[in-house]
Amino acid sequence: MLSHDDILKRTSDKPWVSPFEKIIGVSSPDENLIQVYEYHARNACYGAAAWAVYHYKQTSELVVAANRDGVRDIFTLKLGKCKLNLRPSYSSAGIEAVDVIDDEIHITYTGLAGGGVGTSLCRALANKVNGVIIHAEGGGDKLGSATLILPKMLKLQVGVDDTDKAGSGATWSLANEIAYHLGKQDGIEYLNHTLIQLYPKAPERTTNCVATVLTFGVRPAKLSYLKKELYRQFKALTLSDHTALAFWSGIELHDELVKFSSLARKEVVTLAKTISLAEKLGIELVDVTGNRGLIGAVAGLGFAEKQDSAVIPAKEE
Repeated sequence: MLSHDDILKRTSDKPWVSPFEKIIGVSSPDENLIQVYEYHARNACYGAAAWAVYHYKQTSELVVAANRDGVRDIFTLKLGKCKLNLRPSYSSAGIEAVDVIDDEIHITYTGLAGGGVGTSLCRALANKVNGVIIHAEGGGDKLGSATLILPKMLKLQVGVDDTDKAGSGATWSLANEIAYHLGKQDGIEYLNHTLIQLYPKAPERTTNCVATVLTFGVRPAKLSYLKKELYRQFKALTLSDHTALAFWSGIELHDELVKFSSLARKEVVTLAKTISLAEKLGIELVDVTGNRGLIGAVAGLGFAEKQDSAVIPAKEE
């Protein structure tokens, strides 16, 4: 296995190698699926991000979902190995193998020509990579292949609602600031921020009736710390007597949660129904200063990765 410094030396005479910004791998508790967040070369290479999403979906049966978020790609992957049918221009690169070994995630990328350089050398230089096994460097018309070894992180989604009061505060921005600073700590990565428009006519609301969900990658040893710190900071900084959090670890959302979230965008849902669903699905509920915010906190989770559609109000009857 080669380290970051080893790859730097190996690429010092190769001006065409453009390092990825960082690559984060997160798993679910049952480890049936993982997700990889790839921040593309120099955090500016939108074209390569779009290229990878297209080709990886074409070539690999391990790719369950692939989405581009600006210069970042998010791949949902199942564990296993597969044979890639690589063809220049049409299906030029893909993911050949995915495994979780102890506290690490192993992903084997293979590609032709420039796609091969990206799979081997460019990704190998990314921050947050433990190491890499280079099978073939690629370049020109050659095949490139490498196994990236990432620290295993757990995916934690955190619904939060009701931190403001009439005339002051904003849940979305308070949540963003707390998450941003926590994400600077070793072993914690702040991955996503989502706003969810809930039922605009709910009687108990501030003006816009919007909840927030934060998504983190966290090393297993720091999971408890992250939850406690989120509670502590929201407790210290909220302006409301009804602030609550909902914690969920996983990758595949349960259909019942998605249906509940959709319902909460169209009509009033009860606290009792919220608590019952959370108990059934293993969502951890935390009263910070009260329990009214639990409804929005849980409802937000079903739209945590649908940023564009989550902000659209439901049509008025």
